[in-house]
Amino acid sequence: MSLKRILKLMLTYFIGQGVAVITQLIVPPLFLHFYANGLEVYGEWVALSAAISYLGTLNYGIQTYANNQTAILYNRGQVEEAKSVQASAVRLLLIIIGIFMALGSLVFFLPVAEWLRLKHTSPHDAELTILLMVAQMCIIMPWSLFTNSYMVVGKLARGNNWANAQRLCTVFATATAILLHGSFPVIAAAQLGSYLFFLILLIIDIRRTAPILLPSLRYGSWREVSTILKPSGHFVLFSLSGFLTWQGPILLTQRVLGPGAVATFQLVRMVFQFSRQILSIASFSLGQDITMLVGKRDWPGLRRLYDLSERVVIFLIPVVSIGCLLICPFLFTIWLHKRDIYNPILCLLMAVISGVLAIKEHKTQFQQSSNKHEELSLFAIAGYSVMLIISFFAMKSFGLQGFLYAWLTWEIIQTAYIVHLNLKLFPAEMHISIGPVLRLFAFMTVAFGLAVWPTFANTHWPIWLDVVVAAGFTLVLSAAGYFFFGVAEVRELVQAKLSRRLAPTA
Repeated sequence: MSLKRILKLMLTYFIGQGVAVITQLIVPPLFLHFYANGLEVYGEWVALSAAISYLGTLNYGIQTYANNQTAILYNRGQVEEAKSVQASAVRLLLIIIGIFMALGSLVFFLPVAEWLRLKHTSPHDAELTILLMVAQMCIIMPWSLFTNSYMVVGKLARGNNWANAQRLCTVFATATAILLHGSFPVIAAAQLGSYLFFLILLIIDIRRTAPILLPSLRYGSWREVSTILKPSGHFVLFSLSGFLTWQGPILLTQRVLGPGAVATFQLVRMVFQFSRQILSIASFSLGQDITMLVGKRDWPGLRRLYDLSERVVIFLIPVVSIGCLLICPFLFTIWLHKRDIYNPILCLLMAVISGVLAIKEHKTQFQQSSNKHEELSLFAIAGYSVMLIISFFAMKSFGLQGFLYAWLTWEIIQTAYIVHLNLKLFPAEMHISIGPVLRLFAFMTVAFGLAVWPTFANTHWPIWLDVVVAAGFTLVLSAAGYFFFGVAEVRELVQAKLSRRLAPTA
């Protein structure tokens, strides 16, 4: 376990979340203020984007498994085998890209606008937008494979820096297109151009700094391609689960409640994605070291990483989730100038869901980064499918709240199952306690119970009081969680490593 590598990677994820925040702060208000019926136009853009997001699932499965397996083999000294996995993955991606582009042209024969009930976008523009987004997905496939391949040589932070730069460029390209009142196809074309330009720069950088990461198709084989398909397919199921979690509800809400409800749901969810993404940084930063430790079969090191990272994550969950909940009225007022979007019940439910998602993602990271993900992928896709079916009826009766109750219930069930799978990941003689997770749920029950009153009372508070209460609540939870979850040992470890690094040499 390399603390320096983890912290460096964590910094790149923080920068990435900063870019995500910039995206979410800039793009929705521009839609709202530069288009007539801006709220509904934004809702249609979200629905149209969600309609083709599932195309990225195949890419996620292939690049995640291939990069994990390449890193495991490379760190065991099996360089030829690692190159074979990498080259075979590229062969598979080229086939998929060809199929996608061929099928993408069929969009002009499908009633997309009718299916999505689009009122502010012409059928031709909707079809052309989808075709451009399909092309964008075809560029994203090799882009993601190459940026994440830096993990093989322990330099994933460099790949993340490239990804952050590309996202920032895309934000400004998108914003420029909106400022010019561009149509949906113009916005999609601006995003496509950004990806293509950065893919060229990325390949040049890999050739210069880590040529071993450049795949050579001669190392691959069709037999190796066939062995990649099954484990990659299980990663695809994770991405499909992600589609059912994030895009599925958007499409369902569009059909059941209309674009106004889509926009409201997306904006509320977006606020809590800020907090969830902050919490996810600690978990995502572990992926590279988990894979390398599994490759070296360093189980004591992996056990230590599991324990220390768990303390940090469970300490942050109630602090960030409840802090974000209490600052919501301020954010809606300052960000969108629409305080009336604030709905205490929706925000409270989203805060709880955000907390459960954070601990689930921490545990999931150990399954995915070790390529021990097949059981979980089947369980997740089945559960999210059932969740959406139940949500359809719940939404008809209870609106957005009905979906959020169904979502929360499923995430709690799934978290319990993932904790069970984590226990099986380690050798039998290494005892993994579920005590920290149980303490977290007890702490969150008390903390959210105390936060209920200000959540409803701050609807009519002045902005300054919203900020003061949110800050005060966050400080109190931080102090209580620090001692309750035993974070002191993590602080002492970090201080000791930093002291040794900064100590003068003789």
